[in-house]
Amino acid sequence: MDDVKERFYRDFDTFNKASHEYEQEEITAKEYKSVSTGFGEYLQRDNHQMLRIRIPGGRLSVKDMETILYCCQYYGIETVKLTTGQAIQLHDLDPHAGRRLILRLLDQGIVTRGAGGDNPNNVTASPLSGVNAADFFDVMPYAAACDSYILRYTGIEPLPRKFKMGFCSSGNNDTHVTIKDLGFMANPDGTFDVYAAGGMGVKPRTGLLVGSHIDPSKVLYYLRAMLDVYIENGDYKNRFKARTRFLQDTMGTDGFLAAFKARLSEVMSEEKLDIHPEPVIFRKMSSSRLSGPLADDPRIFHQKEEGLYAVPYHPIGGYISMRKMEEIDRMIQSWEEVEMRLAPDGGLYVINLTAEEVENLLPLFQDGAQTTFEASVACVGRARCAIGAADSQALLRDCIRAVRLAGLPDGFLPGISISGCISSCGETQIGTMGFRGGRKKKEDGTFYEVYFISLGGSAVPGHEVLASGTKALPADRIPAFIVELGHLLVDAGTPFAVWYPDHAEELETMIDSYAV
Repeated sequence: MDDVKERFYRDFDTFNKASHEYEQEEITAKEYKSVSTGFGEYLQRDNHQMLRIRIPGGRLSVKDMETILYCCQYYGIETVKLTTGQAIQLHDLDPHAGRRLILRLLDQGIVTRGAGGDNPNNVTASPLSGVNAADFFDVMPYAAACDSYILRYTGIEPLPRKFKMGFCSSGNNDTHVTIKDLGFMANPDGTFDVYAAGGMGVKPRTGLLVGSHIDPSKVLYYLRAMLDVYIENGDYKNRFKARTRFLQDTMGTDGFLAAFKARLSEVMSEEKLDIHPEPVIFRKMSSSRLSGPLADDPRIFHQKEEGLYAVPYHPIGGYISMRKMEEIDRMIQSWEEVEMRLAPDGGLYVINLTAEEVENLLPLFQDGAQTTFEASVACVGRARCAIGAADSQALLRDCIRAVRLAGLPDGFLPGISISGCISSCGETQIGTMGFRGGRKKKEDGTFYEVYFISLGGSAVPGHEVLASGTKALPADRIPAFIVELGHLLVDAGTPFAVWYPDHAEELETMIDSYAV
């Protein structure tokens, strides 16, 4: 990692030069973006900037959180977003703060390089890997090893576009590994199944099985083979098709699989990429147990280690305030072996808590999502995203407010997934109910926000559904639609997951009454 880190310091001169040229209006925003995103910095719609920080596997130590927190305090950053890619985004930066932050974070081993642009993105992993009794084995060390490896490609090997990969520690596909550019699904026998060339967005595709029951020590061979096939065959001209999933079309399924198999064989004979990463070992023990109402509180996860617990926190829309981060930090900084795990739904877990620590921490999380519906996923949206078509965060807030005012109980409405555009950053296409943002033109020539509703998306392994929608609902009508649906479900005494398959026609009729 040290040699890569030194190269990133040298690369920074390129970014610094582009930043100054953009400020002096010597290059366009598009030209600047082609450089800045490779360093994790994006232009927001409001002329501020956003910086994305890589958090490999979503594993965030107290030390690293304190470093990020200190930087945010120093530069007056108030807006922090937890992403579905288990990364952290710092919003509303001025250009000078962004440049200094990149170097200050790198000094502490925290990387923004390659967090965006035509690079391999942050590697995701099951957030409770290593402490969940349902795990087949701990995938976190392999996620970390792959993230370190692909950083070597950043700034050296140009990829057609971003490259997403993830690891799942059980069969629940919580990190959607079967729908990524490269994904590793753990098996009960301690091996991985490997999927490639999948992804969401324009023309989404489920990944192809390229490896069955492989030894975990071989994961880097599969990563190298996938990157090589992508670099050799990816579309460098049409950015809308510059993702691995389009290789299934341009090469054909059989052609892609044959090319992957051939390259994998070459890599295995030419390279020495076997890894045996150090396992993550926690030595913390506790004889205390939760009692009373907390013993059965559904918010609290019982770890495989007796007497230890994990507590989730899902800030509404994934946005966590600086004040909340400071409160969490003050609370946990002296607790033994406690760490945070970012989740792929814009939330987080605090793990390795004793019963007493759980009781102290829970009150801090009362401002987060308290129901399944409130834990809905939404991307940044048009208010900040330069390419967003609709304000997904505003829609989520309006819907939550309407559901609360209606007094609808938990357990009936599903969580929804909202994306401000076709990119599906809110994972709309695998959502039980998804809303994809767009705009429609009025007769007077002005535009208004609409969302195309999709139903029945799923990431369940072997039953993946990448849903799309054609019916558009005006943004200001959706809260009323959600409330009407909620009342219908409550009256029927049936949660949406059970009600919907048998009442699809009834739901379509309701949607038509709100659609334009």
